[in-house]
Amino acid sequence: MNQLSATFQIDIDHLHALGVVDPNSAKSLSIFTSGQLSSNERLYFSLWGSKLLSTTSFEAHKKIFQTGEEVAVAYFIVSGSLLAIKDQYIERLGPGSVLCLAEGLAGLPAPKTIVTVTPVQARIIPLHKVDHMVPNLPHAIRQIIRTTVKRTLALEALPKGVL
Repeated sequence: MNQLSATFQIDIDHLHALGVVDPNSAKSLSIFTSGQLSSNERLYFSLWGSKLLSTTSFEAHKKIFQTGEEVAVAYFIVSGSLLAIKDQYIERLGPGSVLCLAEGLAGLPAPKTIVTVTPVQARIIPLHKVDHMVPNLPHAIRQIIRTTVKRTLALEALPKGVL
């Protein structure tokens, strides 16, 4: 028997009601700096509008990750609905979700099968570029990333040679 274990998504209708419909418009930028957005909404806004990330689309019912496969890229979800499935547990994911970033940074395989329910627009986080940037970051920032990845994955230590 499958069990819904978690749900995450940014309330896009709320952002649209505020007038945030394009991350590069003057009105959206004004709302971003006004303090009206939650921390999750500000993060969504920043990644949605980032010029450093390229965009991709997936059709409905497309498998994005398979449990156990190598993670070469992570995805930030801009729009659409997905399911993450592991054993009998199912998670509903939507806008604002980040797929397999911690696993990719830690050099670990995908922990869940992730399938689109509706068409999905995503921003690509190329892990090979992140891997080249991390060593050049200040030590304190590298430690924050390491700690965040360990906490996210509930690890005592990261595998040797990563981060």
